[in-house]
Amino acid sequence: MMRRRLKSGPSRGSHLPVLIKLVQMTTGPILELGYGMYSTHYLHWACYPTNRTLVTYEGNAGWFEFAKQFEREYHTVQYVTDWESLDLSTPWSIAFLDHEDDRRVLEARKLVHAEYVVLHDADGATDRKRNPRYSSLRSVFKYHYQYCGPRPHTAVFSNVHNVAELRIP
Repeated sequence: MMRRRLKSGPSRGSHLPVLIKLVQMTTGPILELGYGMYSTHYLHWACYPTNRTLVTYEGNAGWFEFAKQFEREYHTVQYVTDWESLDLSTPWSIAFLDHEDDRRVLEARKLVHAEYVVLHDADGATDRKRNPRYSSLRSVFKYHYQYCGPRPHTAVFSNVHNVAELRIP
């Protein structure tokens, strides 16, 4: 089993401006692949007032044990042993992918039906480490946007909305 070390620090929350904007723009269910110290906490509380569906999948047993404390009627936390067999066919408003690096592009390709697919760690330095790279998703999604505020950058893909028009400070 791959051990994922949770990183902390202000730059690790660099995806939050994107998530905040998209949560405000949508009303449907949210998918989170990989527990995150910043994303899970934010999404959990953003979904709380309206009981908006939030599903978090985690493949690391230690982080799953920690993440399951967030389970509520509206927030499901599930352990994943086989990412390949994961059913992602729900019509997600937002799918946030911040799980195992080598899996993100594979799962993004299964989420072409989601309104917004958000991938963390999209800056050039980390993109070169990924195989296949995030840039390969440009042939799968009609629209793409890269939030180049703080590093690491965050990529947004969609076949539904023209994300190139997102205005995130």
